[in-house]
Amino acid sequence: MRSYTETLNYIFNLRGGEIDLKLHRVEQALALLDHPERRYRAFHIAGTNGKGSTAAMLHRILSAQGYRAALYTSPHVVSFTERIRIGGREISPEEVVEIAALIDDRLARAGIALTFFEFVTAMAFVYFAWSEVEVAVVEVGLGGRLDATNLVLPEVSVITTIAKDHEAYLGSDILSIAREKGGIIKEGVPLVGGALVAEVEGLLRGIADAKNAECFFLGRDFFLATENPERFDYRGLERDLADLSLGLRGCYQRRNAAVALAALEVARQAFPVSEEAIREGLQTVFWPGRFEVISERPRVILDGAHNGEGVSALVKEIRQLRRGKKVRLLFAAMADKDWPRMLAELSTVAAEVVFARAPMARSADPSLLSSALSPRLPFRIIESPLEAARFLLQTARPDDTILVAGSLYLLGEVRPWLLSQAGSERVTKTKPVEA
Repeated sequence: MRSYTETLNYIFNLRGGEIDLKLHRVEQALALLDHPERRYRAFHIAGTNGKGSTAAMLHRILSAQGYRAALYTSPHVVSFTERIRIGGREISPEEVVEIAALIDDRLARAGIALTFFEFVTAMAFVYFAWSEVEVAVVEVGLGGRLDATNLVLPEVSVITTIAKDHEAYLGSDILSIAREKGGIIKEGVPLVGGALVAEVEGLLRGIADAKNAECFFLGRDFFLATENPERFDYRGLERDLADLSLGLRGCYQRRNAAVALAALEVARQAFPVSEEAIREGLQTVFWPGRFEVISERPRVILDGAHNGEGVSALVKEIRQLRRGKKVRLLFAAMADKDWPRMLAELSTVAAEVVFARAPMARSADPSLLSSALSPRLPFRIIESPLEAARFLLQTARPDDTILVAGSLYLLGEVRPWLLSQAGSERVTKTKPVEA
């Protein structure tokens, strides 16, 4: 049997790491595995931004209520095991090896070749079935209609936001993208959506009506009040909750919380939750790399925003937080992202930029990224993310803000080292970079 490292190397290289949005291979694979995805109900969550955070909130509240609740998300920030968890426990390396070997053997005998994401999705579904979970919170990987996760049995479908991203796979206009994400809507299964533009909401309503699925949208059927900068109120379908506290920073996270609470209301017959579980779950939820402040002097913020809409939300938060202080940006992006728009937005709050290269073949050339900056904005290129982070931390003043953004892969490279430095009063120039 392969070791854990060998197993990860194997599955990461399945079919060359290609993205191939089709369902028939996963359907065949899950049939060979006795349909593990049919042994529990699910909350199925799609969206351009916010779906991971919304999934984390739902999972935390359901766990606080005492349900044996599973969570499947992607991508991971640091460790592969982040993707698959039950309650507060991630899948172990030993379980990864065992389940991967089982699936690989079944597929090899049948002559079925899955992509990386399809294989990992099958792993998650098998693990959840083996562990006899009551409910799984499942985040869509890409799109929705043809995503490998779109075989779960949802109690409710959720679509958080819709904006342009992954146009090569989902279409170049907003309605094409909405149509792909709306593909998670199932016959008779209610839909909960975030605050969407009218044309997108109308399209999703049309899909839902054709499938006899009720639908509920933020700002129309349930509401959010955020007058207090620290807390918020929720006015829902049947339940109103005041003075809620959220463990995740950022006003946009409150919108995600409202969507999560509406989804729980819709599923209240199957999975009732108490007000105490809601308050505990929201207050204690954690999601790495989402406006994550890991130190205060200097302030270091990690945010996985990697598309225009996500960066716009990030910039709004930074403007409120920085109060005129200097923001030093560490940036890397995938070449297929809209990095010119991302940099245009971030340049409005950044005093200088350090460009790095994320450890992925798709990573954009830092020299090309720098060409999108205004000539008036100083920058430097330090290709190694760890060396770039070290430079920024060493040269920062106590009242500076260091912002790391543009790619979750970038965050994955620098987060462990930055966390190891958190709380240190000084980073010496002789201290080696830890991998």
